[in-house]
Amino acid sequence: MTKNNSTLNLLPYSFKRIVLFIMLSPLILVILSMLELITFEKELLKTIVTTTVLLGLLLFALTKDKIEDELTMIIRLKALAISFIYGVMMVIVEPFSNLLFDHDFSFGMETRELLLSMLLFYFIMKYLMKRGR
Repeated sequence: MTKNNSTLNLLPYSFKRIVLFIMLSPLILVILSMLELITFEKELLKTIVTTTVLLGLLLFALTKDKIEDELTMIIRLKALAISFIYGVMMVIVEPFSNLLFDHDFSFGMETRELLLSMLLFYFIMKYLMKRGR
């Protein structure tokens, strides 16, 4: 018989420092751009910042907590499922709200913004579930 390993392979807890550095690095670019030491087009800078923050949040979601047990893994998976449902509902609701309110109530979410809101919703749900354990 083969043993079924049902645990997720996550990054070690010490990786959170590296992820924090990755997430703070666009802040340095923004400050240098504001001081006009480096010149970037606004759209390019916005793309670099949002992509780097998205990458950092994704890696942060894939790192282990200090205490990682079965309950933490269940909470992580429930929060992931809830945030996925949130993202799907946002995609479904937006066209109907535009149709209902004659484009006055537009979310105007792009892909990056949707992913960012899903990841932030994931962290909020994970925090609330861990607090209520």
